[in-house]
Amino acid sequence: MKDNSKFIFGVFLVFLGLIFLMDQTGIFSPFRVSLWSIIWKFWPLVLIFLGTKFLLEKNFTPGIVILVLGTVFLATNLFSWNFFSVLWPVIIIAIGISMLIKKDIPVKKEGKYSSEDYVNETAIFWGVDKKVNSKNFKGGELNVAFGGIGLDLREAKVAKEGAKLHVNCAFGGVEIFVPKNCRVITKGTGVFGGWEPKVEESEVTEPVLEITGGVVFGGVEIK
Repeated sequence: MKDNSKFIFGVFLVFLGLIFLMDQTGIFSPFRVSLWSIIWKFWPLVLIFLGTKFLLEKNFTPGIVILVLGTVFLATNLFSWNFFSVLWPVIIIAIGISMLIKKDIPVKKEGKYSSEDYVNETAIFWGVDKKVNSKNFKGGELNVAFGGIGLDLREAKVAKEGAKLHVNCAFGGVEIFVPKNCRVITKGTGVFGGWEPKVEESEVTEPVLEITGGVVFGGVEIK
């Protein structure tokens, strides 16, 4: 992933350098185009680059948000569209696509329990249904884009030092069933989506299972 990020950043620098070079050598003069007008028109490419970088690093939530914003800004600059008049139809289309895709997501079901201490699952246009019965669960990461993940931790035991589980969800859904032998702390944000902790209060104070993350055009349920 780091190599991909470096490649994209390198392409961006070459593109930026060429623009400055053409401006300094007077190539833009016959076209009556100034350097600053080009920068003003194409600055959203910076957002598109950042969004792509986040996606390559599997940070789907910020990646998709930044990428969509960059694309909309670029389109409005190139075609003289009003930003907000373009943004709200894009939001409606995105919600519709996410609803349609959720209906027919093929789900990969794992019949047997997994004893691994860390869970790292990615579902892109796909579904994953996973059960964990680790005796020393330490956490992991769930990444969803146009897909779904079901994670059952009810038979797992959280490590004495605690566990941290991070969730990135965009245009999809995540359902997490937590164990009862621990304290659950959730910290999540939603952009046109829902982060719903439905965990009953427990008298247990330790160990602690901390679930963090973000959701865009989707939903995360913690039960």
